[in-house]
Amino acid sequence: MGEESRRLSATELLGQPITLPCGLTLPNRLVKCPMQETLATPPLYDPPIDKFRNLYKQWANANYGLIITGQVQIDIRYLSIKGDVVCHEDSMKEPHFSKWKEWAQLAQAAGTPCIVQLAHPGRMSPAGAGNRPADMAAICPSSVSVKLGEGWLNKKALGTILGTPREATLEDIDYAVAAWVRGARLAKEAGFAGCQLHGAHGFLLSQFLSPHTNRRTDEYGGSPEKRLTLLKRLVKEIREICPRPYCLSVKLNSADYMGAGCGLSTDEGLEQVRWLVECGDIDFVEISGGNAENKTSKLHNSFGAKTMDKAPKMSESTRIREAYFTEFAERVQELNSSVPIQLSGGFRSRTGMADAIESGVCSLIGLGRSVVLQPDLPTAVLLNPSLPDDQAFAQSHVVKGQWFANMIPVKVVGSGLAIQFFYHNMRRMGHGLKSDPDMSIPSMVFKDILETFRSGLLQTVERILQSFPWQSKASKID
Repeated sequence: MGEESRRLSATELLGQPITLPCGLTLPNRLVKCPMQETLATPPLYDPPIDKFRNLYKQWANANYGLIITGQVQIDIRYLSIKGDVVCHEDSMKEPHFSKWKEWAQLAQAAGTPCIVQLAHPGRMSPAGAGNRPADMAAICPSSVSVKLGEGWLNKKALGTILGTPREATLEDIDYAVAAWVRGARLAKEAGFAGCQLHGAHGFLLSQFLSPHTNRRTDEYGGSPEKRLTLLKRLVKEIREICPRPYCLSVKLNSADYMGAGCGLSTDEGLEQVRWLVECGDIDFVEISGGNAENKTSKLHNSFGAKTMDKAPKMSESTRIREAYFTEFAERVQELNSSVPIQLSGGFRSRTGMADAIESGVCSLIGLGRSVVLQPDLPTAVLLNPSLPDDQAFAQSHVVKGQWFANMIPVKVVGSGLAIQFFYHNMRRMGHGLKSDPDMSIPSMVFKDILETFRSGLLQTVERILQSFPWQSKASKID
């Protein structure tokens, strides 16, 4: 059999370069997905360069095909979690802009391109997470509250943490569009290769796309076409100031099922993807799935699930379907699009990833939680030719001590502890420590409480010392 007809190995399939429509060439098919680093600090939540030097250095040197940053919020009033980086109105000015430029340099130091994910949480913005008054409600296309389980404890917690969102005005929408465009321009000027619009997981853009949260009857809602208006406007206005070769991507939900007639149907979701791949302005579409309300989402509720202990073998007759949302992706494949599709969520084995590429279900493999547990996953495992296929798989996503989270009767708190495990490990990496995959949830909670107490105690002591008259004299002597 000649070299031309030889079937590529799994390692070779994942190691193939790909050129996006914008002209950007990715060295391989592995994408480091956005994971919120939770390392930024108030009041302006600039990129925490001292910590990003430690964190992004590990990803930059790991030979991913593309790096997507953690979420960057476009409105400082609405964060999704404490510690989000924010693109604020002064980000283009010094000293803030220098931090953005250094971030771009750090992330791309080894030659891997990096794009910035731009997001707005909408109704998923908890009280106290951003710079807004305590009585200012989060915004949503329509005033639709989040539901996370039954019982008065869940309702009380949600009422305190998220509250009831208010319907976004046209002025709110115009402000959000301008902020998204500002973020895209900031990424371009700072030296990033592009940006990604976060339209998944129940965030604001996703809220506009879903009939569950978008019950408007104006130009932004009332029909599948009008629910696309905000996304279309963002793509158009960003492309006007960031033409190619700037890379523009959109991340979408593959499903938004919350009961018959309530969520986003598969057919409407496919039409949203169809518009993106046919509009001529998008360079790749990431397909993920699930949101906070979705009771069946494997993406958000698989932390304690049984996991594989051996990678499957590739077979020409057997289709390995390892990712969570390949069924939707297979329908997307029927669109015969020239725009690459990235599939994210659930991939663990080299062979499962390679099968998805070879079968044409997707062109790019998104790796999220795995890159926190194993920052060097591409070089150490997936693209390592000395490691056989049956041993080449990412570390288990199972979080130890899940029983502790399950004991908590408030779903918004208990479910959040599992994802906090990954945030905690990124904070460890940012402080120069290694990720600790073996840490349990109880251990993590204890360490976080201890650190909070220690930080609070140090701040209290500092305030006491500063209150003494001799402190000012000593400062003058220095």
